[in-house]
Amino acid sequence: MRKLRYFFGGRLFPCALIFAASVGATVVLAVWLPRALAPVALAERLFSLIAALFIVCAKEPPEFKLSKIVLIVFLPWTGGILALVWLRRTPNANPPETINCLAESIEYFPVGKEMYERLLTDITNAEKFIWLEYYIVAHGAFFHALSEVLERKAKEGVDVRLLYDDFGCSFTLPKRFEKEQAKRGIKAYAVRRIRFPSRAANRRNHRKIAVIDGEIAYTGGINLADEYIGEKIRFGHWKDTAVRVTGAPASAFAKLLASDMPRALNLPEIKPQEGNIPCAVIADSAEDTQFRAGGAALCSLISAAEKSVWLFTPYLAPDTALLSALETAARAGKDVRIMIPHIPDKKFTFLITQSYAQEMTSAGVQIREYTAGFLHAKSVTCDGKRAFVSTYNLDFRSLYLQAECGLYAESEELANALERDFTASWEAGTPLKKASPLKRAVGAVLRLFAPLV
Repeated sequence: MRKLRYFFGGRLFPCALIFAASVGATVVLAVWLPRALAPVALAERLFSLIAALFIVCAKEPPEFKLSKIVLIVFLPWTGGILALVWLRRTPNANPPETINCLAESIEYFPVGKEMYERLLTDITNAEKFIWLEYYIVAHGAFFHALSEVLERKAKEGVDVRLLYDDFGCSFTLPKRFEKEQAKRGIKAYAVRRIRFPSRAANRRNHRKIAVIDGEIAYTGGINLADEYIGEKIRFGHWKDTAVRVTGAPASAFAKLLASDMPRALNLPEIKPQEGNIPCAVIADSAEDTQFRAGGAALCSLISAAEKSVWLFTPYLAPDTALLSALETAARAGKDVRIMIPHIPDKKFTFLITQSYAQEMTSAGVQIREYTAGFLHAKSVTCDGKRAFVSTYNLDFRSLYLQAECGLYAESEELANALERDFTASWEAGTPLKKASPLKRAVGAVLRLFAPLV
């Protein structure tokens, strides 16, 4: 009931009403008017043709164009309108910057509980600032314990800031959340606020970052909610991963987080000690751009593999480049493994994931399902030498639409820790079963809309 109360009292509900009314009106227009008025039907065909030409000429990946053309064919008026509304803007001329740096230390967390305990300790010892940015923040044991420490540190004069995605927290936080946190001395901000018309509901900030004093940073798949630390059972055991990094990458994450602040901000003086672990902080914004760093990094990592590449992902809907990289590596005799969930959190997305998984197994990619609960981890290990722990899912939304981030490291220690975790999950997992003809047909149809899900 609390989730519904937050939803109906929040910013998303009125936007949803307006959107539903506009879609309903266009559907009525699409169904009734063409039958009543032949000229309107002709106008609709001309409009659809013009919309299709705009889509074909747009600088978008082919998968996005196909999905929108299908919309135009199946939904008179409505499909053309939606296709034009979702048209990508002209991409930036330059690719986003990847920050190469040297880390002092990197610690891997195979479960959320371990990351939670370490994070609370680091926050308790903070002296200058504590900056947090998460897609989901939810009231519960995790956030309440965190909030108590944040309030205490704020009273000690530490700069405490909490950024959260407006859409991601529509069902988990009340509208008055920012005012409540301000009373505690915590500066809370909703990132990408939902308004109508707005792209914020579709282009979300999916980052998970914690930075303490510019010297310590955390990233990975873990949000500030109870299921991530085992305090709330949701779809069984919630499997997720994260990393803690010290040194230069921490200051890079601080700059990245500061870029999402709602106002201009001068960074405190940060002089991190550089170590000897080669790293790269990789990130993408939620703004339109065809040059996405995350997808390029994943393709490079997979293509550079000499022996093996193992991946955790909750959603599997790769674009052509990533799909080709994985299948090419497998056909070349490399050990390519992907772990996906067995228990879905979103049924339609799960069917798309299984459809892609069935196709990839025919190319030699080994795929198993995590049976203990829901797999939410987003980690890659390659040859026992390199690793990438991030917020990127292997789907179109993460690869093209959302603000994401991650840490790439050339570290045998990190890669081996991830390999041990992956091996344990793999051995306890279930081999992918062959899909029935009906399931394959449904999956094939849903894949037409994968870029829009």
